[in-house]
Amino acid sequence: MKKYILILSLFISLAASAQKVLNDYKYVIVPVRYDFLQGDNKFRLNTITKFNLTKIGFLAFYENENLPQEAGGDRCNKLFVDVEKENSLLATKLVIVFKDCNNKVVYKTEAGKSTVKEYEVAYPEALEKAFGQLYNYGYKYKGPAIATNTASMSTAPKSSAAPEDAAEMLFAQPIPNGYQLIDKTPKVVLKIFKTSQPDYFTAQSETINGAVIKKNGEWILEYYKDEKLVSEKLLIKF
Repeated sequence: MKKYILILSLFISLAASAQKVLNDYKYVIVPVRYDFLQGDNKFRLNTITKFNLTKIGFLAFYENENLPQEAGGDRCNKLFVDVEKENSLLATKLVIVFKDCNNKVVYKTEAGKSTVKEYEVAYPEALEKAFGQLYNYGYKYKGPAIATNTASMSTAPKSSAAPEDAAEMLFAQPIPNGYQLIDKTPKVVLKIFKTSQPDYFTAQSETINGAVIKKNGEWILEYYKDEKLVSEKLLIKF
């Protein structure tokens, strides 16, 4: 009995220590490509990473974004996130790793696992499950107060308005793990895939790898084009 109590105490201690480390940082830098994949934002993993970090409470930025003035300069006031793949024959396993400015690992999740065979579903599912652990820790920044200059937090340029075809109603037809969005033609415009968050889907078409996110009651499609972030409003009938 004493052995189990000791193990439990050790686990609680390690969890509290990890939480304290994460709570010391407000800014997180997200790469645009992970080493185990070829291509920027492959399977939308980088988009998923930034979205979840932001929802948890961090100020997350892609490595190629312009940082706000209060975040610039000091590299050591930021964490640098990475996603690594663990070897497995029967499942896709991904872990989330946080490193400091000296490339020292300060926190690492347990592996999120997916047994789906299709990579376009398995990778996002495994990553979402890994993020589930971070939601359970209850991150809350407890470092020095930060004066946020919203004007300086502009990221890559966004489109000023959605194209006409994006503003038309799209009808959601169920498919495995998500929906296909059909226009009035009818034509499949986009496929969106469920995540652990009801207001967030990963999105894919012949030319787009991105995300569909609900913001202020509206569905917004976000993706990169020519290294610039594009945002388009979608009218979706589920």
